[in-house]
Amino acid sequence: MAEVSLLVDGDETERNAWESLRPYFHRYEGFWHTHIFPLRCPGVITLRDGIDEEFETLAMCNYTTFVNVARAFQKIQSKSEGLKFSEEIYSNLQRAAEVAIKTVDSFRKIYQACLNRKSDVSTSPLSKIELSFKTYRNILHDPILATVKKDGVRLIPRRDKTEKYRRWTTAMYHQEPVDFVAVETQLRSDFEALCSALQSTWKAMEEASIVLIKNREYIRRRSKGVSPSKPSTVVPSASGTSVG
Repeated sequence: MAEVSLLVDGDETERNAWESLRPYFHRYEGFWHTHIFPLRCPGVITLRDGIDEEFETLAMCNYTTFVNVARAFQKIQSKSEGLKFSEEIYSNLQRAAEVAIKTVDSFRKIYQACLNRKSDVSTSPLSKIELSFKTYRNILHDPILATVKKDGVRLIPRRDKTEKYRRWTTAMYHQEPVDFVAVETQLRSDFEALCSALQSTWKAMEEASIVLIKNREYIRRRSKGVSPSKPSTVVPSASGTSVG
């Protein structure tokens, strides 16, 4: 039997994004293989009916984290719309961090319920990253932030200077070069910081899983559910999407 992999057995988003994202978030695949893939109906991508609720939450949050990382990366790589609307990319980055924290919370609930002790997997690195994204992401609720171009490079106010440049005319006529940074440089730096936090956190969950997956209660809960003989035309996949 061929080895299970995201490139072959993931859903469309996972298959399409995995080659480019693997260098940044390779631990996603191991976690998916251990905890998510076993929730599927045999031979298909859909989840079994009646699976454990906390395991389904784990699958949904894990997948949502990946999708938002993938979408942010694609927009950065393609320089979507000339990176004029970086706050939309920060929305993906922040959501990835937020839902990653929920993934860990779900994992810790399963761990404690099965092993009767708390997991020491921490969400602190992700919480710090998520907080750092809010400055740019929250611009979604305000008028578009002014950007400037120098020698063909789009610049954005540094995080601590965004309030100073809320007015477009300030950025147009009274800008100070030290107050600005290249949008792409900032986005790539923040993307890599997020992925570093994801990698270390998923590694911690991977290490905690060594004992967890041998636990009888864990095995029982992960095995719950049945494969419908006639599934709905729209059903949740093991990665959290809908197919049909």
